[in-house]
Amino acid sequence: MTNGLDHWLKQATRHSSGDSTLQVRTEIQEHYELAREAALERGATAEAAEQEALTALGDAKAANRQYRRVLLTSAEARLLREGTWESRAVCSHRPARTLLPSLAVAALLAAAVLFRTGTAVAARLLLLAGVGMSQLFIVPFLPVYTPARSRVVRYVKLGCAGGDAATSFRP
Repeated sequence: MTNGLDHWLKQATRHSSGDSTLQVRTEIQEHYELAREAALERGATAEAAEQEALTALGDAKAANRQYRRVLLTSAEARLLREGTWESRAVCSHRPARTLLPSLAVAALLAAAVLFRTGTAVAARLLLLAGVGMSQLFIVPFLPVYTPARSRVVRYVKLGCAGGDAATSFRP
């Protein structure tokens, strides 16, 4: 591999997870080699063929933006690893799996009853508690197998932790 391709790959895989980086590197190396061989067959020198192959790959930063939309970033991979213990702790225990969502539903129902009876202050508190609990307790049940779905979990976690999702979304 040439220094030019190394530099291109480093830029294109910036902030990608290890698996994503390996996948991109393997695929791009194949494209690079095919473009380089085609240029050599047309009579280009070795340096010109390498430059032509790099040019054919396009802008590395633009490629990075595209890869980050469809492949896991390092932050998303870390979030998936952190979320695994939550799923094991909550989803694998039947009492926790039924009790936690039931608490959120009970708080929301109690808020509705209190609103009907005219106790607005207590009803608002229970409504906020029910909504907050539902956000916290739904996270372990979300299927987080893709980057798009992991972003939902990240938004919920940032919201519950008091983080600013707009500024904390990308590393």
